Amino acid sequence: VRGADDAGSAVGLGFVAEIGVGVGLTLPVTVCTPTIPVRGHLLARAVQSVHNQTAKPAAHIISVDHNRNGGPATLDSAIRAADTEWVATLDDDDEWLPGHLEVLWRLVTERGGDVDLAFTHFRYSSTGDGGHLEQFRDRPFDIDNPRQTTNVFLVRKAVWESVGGFCGGFDPDSYDVDWQGNRIGYDFHFVKKLCAIRARIVNSPEVTWIYHVGHGSTLGMRNRW
Repeated sequence: VRGADDAGSAVGLGFVAEIGVGVGLTLPVTVCTPTIPVRGHLLARAVQSVHNQTAKPAAHIISVDHNRNGGPATLDSAIRAADTEWVATLDDDDEWLPGHLEVLWRLVTERGGDVDLAFTHFRYSSTGDGGHLEQFRDRPFDIDNPRQTTNVFLVRKAVWESVGGFCGGFDPDSYDVDWQGNRIGYDFHFVKKLCAIRARIVNSPEVTWIYHVGHGSTLGMRNRW
């Protein structure tokens, strides 16, 4: 696991090993996690879920927001430090099930690599389903009618860069809402930018991660912690 500071340069966080070294299948994927100083107890669970993957990533970069730059800037700093073709995003308060990366990678490989972004479904820790996104679980993603996806996905780093990352064109303090009254966060804003360039987006109805609630979500906003 490696760390990245707010500016994106690599710094040590006490972790010394690249995850995929010396293990079975290692994917050309770097896991990128934004976090804030008060969430160490949540981050530990997320880190463990990465180590539990049946298909290992090459590395896990954790970017700590010490300066209240907000979620999108902090995630962008982690991705900027990645040196793999693909990055997989994981919030510090969420948890991957062991087969998460394996399923995402299958979505890519079964299409001959003709994919720019892949995502799966999730369950809330409180209700056991996908809440307001459950209605979309079995529907293939339609780039002509983009909808909320969360920001737990696998994306080509070059595609992330081509649209200006998560920060480009996004106000982290905004609270615009979609047609269902849900906030348009930096995740949905990013996905809509990919749709605008006709990126190749695929999804699976398989539940491969847990969206934990009950600890006070910051929504990636600078003024909520």
